[in-house]
Amino acid sequence: MARPSTGAWSVYESLRIEMTFLLKKGFIRKGCIITGPMSWTNQHGQASGSIHFKSSYLGTPESNYIELSYTLASNGEKKKRNYKVYLHEQPSNLGKGSVLYFLCPQSDRKCRILYSAYGSDLFKSREAYRNRLYYDCQQASKLSKYNDTYWRLESHLKKLQKQACYGERTYNGLLTKKAVRYKRLAWKQMRMDELRWTLGALKCLQTILASKGLLH
Repeated sequence: MARPSTGAWSVYESLRIEMTFLLKKGFIRKGCIITGPMSWTNQHGQASGSIHFKSSYLGTPESNYIELSYTLASNGEKKKRNYKVYLHEQPSNLGKGSVLYFLCPQSDRKCRILYSAYGSDLFKSREAYRNRLYYDCQQASKLSKYNDTYWRLESHLKKLQKQACYGERTYNGLLTKKAVRYKRLAWKQMRMDELRWTLGALKCLQTILASKGLLH
């Protein structure tokens, strides 16, 4: 796995291991030990990292973990890493079922996403980094923030539209969860569209007025 460069990092450009993804794709299953490779691609579809992955979810604190094995490359040198990240299961706040967390290998804090950033040789929680891991919206201007959010929502909507039938799919006369989510995301995207064009038009007007000496 190549070591990333230094600088201000966002959560989206870091390599991430997400609990939701692992459970959804069957990388972690109760009562099972699962092994295999895991890889990442960047926003351009190019390979950006890979590791060997093992999960054990057998019901005891000692047997609930994921094990990560990978090689870091930096300045022509290679460093092998192999370690366990333990899992913590606790009852859901909704009173039904349970929620599975990672225990950060550095801070031992519960988290649902592990990050590799700033040249770290560990996947760890966002809070475990001394240098802050930013969300994109914290680094962008207002115009960029609204525009980036609009296109991110567009990507989510495209993935959902077939299953959600464009927000119209029902079951027993009620909208399905995916249809409800589609409608919610579509409304948010419409709001982002309004904001990006309103702000963009305002900036354009200010530029025109300034060029004519009408803005003081």
